[in-house]
Amino acid sequence: MDLNIRQVEAFKATMEAGSVTAAARRLNVSQPSVTKHLRRLEEHLAVALFDRVGNRLQPTAAAQSFFDQIERTYLGLDHLSRYADDLKNDRHGEIVMAAMPLIAHSWLPDITATFLSDNPNVSMSMPVRSSRWIMEWVAAGRVEFGIGLSSGSDNGVSKDLLMSVPLVCVYPAAHAFQGLPVVDSMHLDRQTLISLSNFDHWRLAVETALDDRSIRPGRRIETFTTYSACELVSRGVGIAIVDVLTALKYEGPTLQWAPFRPTSTFEIFLMRPRYWRAPTLTQDLIDSIRNHAEATDEKLRSLCPGG
Repeated sequence: MDLNIRQVEAFKATMEAGSVTAAARRLNVSQPSVTKHLRRLEEHLAVALFDRVGNRLQPTAAAQSFFDQIERTYLGLDHLSRYADDLKNDRHGEIVMAAMPLIAHSWLPDITATFLSDNPNVSMSMPVRSSRWIMEWVAAGRVEFGIGLSSGSDNGVSKDLLMSVPLVCVYPAAHAFQGLPVVDSMHLDRQTLISLSNFDHWRLAVETALDDRSIRPGRRIETFTTYSACELVSRGVGIAIVDVLTALKYEGPTLQWAPFRPTSTFEIFLMRPRYWRAPTLTQDLIDSIRNHAEATDEKLRSLCPGG
């Protein structure tokens, strides 16, 4: 004959509460009802669970052993209940997103770290790739969403503007630019310019600014990321035009920055497969990213008015 769940609940409540009276209050039943369930449980198990000492019940060794097993079972049930709740609220699984290096290395980690801390059962995959790669993988449905610059054909991709990021000039500490409220393109004449070889929009904006005034840098050094450009600047190699997010990360004793004129910004988009409905969990992360982007956009406008 199987165990009666009411008898087990009465036993568990008595062990936890310390008395039949307290167990009855916890279960919202009468004291005689708890006593009856305990007696029938002992009959079913054919073992004494309590020694009667006056008006009190003293758990036996068998009772303690049985209670230990019940606790393990209830812990498992609690875990199962939480798991079912997570499934209902779509809090389980893996999120697959992609991000361009600029965002993935400095801005996004705080957001994803908080999200993963709030959702400990969630796994995440986040390849860091070029904007063109991200666009292609979003269109193919190989990532749930991506963050990057608008690049190539947007067939099959829905794009939402996250924020507009101004370009600024970073220069070594104690450089001649120190104290300038704005670095104009004319200031770049005969300067060593560290440029980025993988951002077409970036290069075009800077090249146009220089060509419009027939400005010729002294020499050029090409690198792939804004981070390597700032590392070179901080070592006194030259100056660079980078995004303000990277400039803020590197600002310190060896590197300073100022707004760059003529003003140029680039737009960062959140890209999703068109006609795709994000699961609740993924949508929660997207909403958090959008909220942070809105706050960042406002901050950048205050730092670089007109940018």
